[in-house]
Amino acid sequence: MSARPGTSRTLCALLAVSASMLAPFANAQQQAWLGPWFLTLTDQGTVHTGILTIESVDGALTAFVDGGPASLTLDNETIELTFDTRDGGGRLLSYVLNGHRTDDAMQGVLTPPLDAAAGTWHAERHVEPVPTPPKPVDFTGIWSRTSSGTAKVSLDYTPAAQAAVAAYSYLDDPALRCVSPGVVRVSGWPYPLEIVQNDTQVTILYESYHEVRRIYLDGRDYPRDLPHRSMGYSLGHWEGSTLVVQTEMLLPGYVDLAGQPLSEDARVVERMSLSENGDVLRSELTLYDPANYRRPVTRHRAWRKTPETTILEYDCDPYPFFRGLEVEGKLDEYWQRMRQRR
Repeated sequence: MSARPGTSRTLCALLAVSASMLAPFANAQQQAWLGPWFLTLTDQGTVHTGILTIESVDGALTAFVDGGPASLTLDNETIELTFDTRDGGGRLLSYVLNGHRTDDAMQGVLTPPLDAAAGTWHAERHVEPVPTPPKPVDFTGIWSRTSSGTAKVSLDYTPAAQAAVAAYSYLDDPALRCVSPGVVRVSGWPYPLEIVQNDTQVTILYESYHEVRRIYLDGRDYPRDLPHRSMGYSLGHWEGSTLVVQTEMLLPGYVDLAGQPLSEDARVVERMSLSENGDVLRSELTLYDPANYRRPVTRHRAWRKTPETTILEYDCDPYPFFRGLEVEGKLDEYWQRMRQRR
């Protein structure tokens, strides 16, 4: 039986009207997901934090965690998010987050790596802090790391950085030969640190690599005539009870042991704050390095005050590394890669 004349045209018109009516609803749903979210993961009792950013790219929603791409699946109010991470031994792993959104909050079940017990996660809108008059607090004490954040591995590389990562070898890692890997990596190292503070300077004494970091609060400028160094040169000021530190004059190096490059023009902005009871020190570290990353890279650290802890001698001997290269027959390759390293 044939359709009446005009039926197909009428049906098409009705479908078009329905689509136009649904479009604002679909757009509103997308808008509800967009923007930065402060992400909190609870994995076997340990809390890690990071920044989840959801953006619209060519009409599709795309996710980034701490400046690196993540896999995102949305269905109405539900979300599945997967992103890579790395454990202390350097293994590449992943987190899977399943949950739902209600207004300006998300929450759900965290599936951690290596068949560990499921955890939880939640996220809230991340609001940029508004500067307030200085109200310094005292960071003095010995602190032991409790979290190095999400430890996101793959980042939003520029073509130059992508080539550098592809060409990277563990032979290039300064940490293996007992050379400081720089402020970004050392700030997340598992060994304790001690902070000594006065009105004009905050001094951080790291057990790792015997590094010393001086944060000047006296209003000085960067001494551009001095050489760059692995920990850079740090200037700070107080915004309320948060210490805001900008570090420049960094030596070229790596963000992590995956070979993500760091240029000599990079700068690091760090916001350090205490918990209400003063027992937890938190840091949100943001790396700006347009030569290598199309968006800023963030790293979150947390330490617990441990006055009973002693800063020990950092015992690092490069002999096992070089001896291992000799046994493996890789000494020549190591020397040939000199230009890859600093």
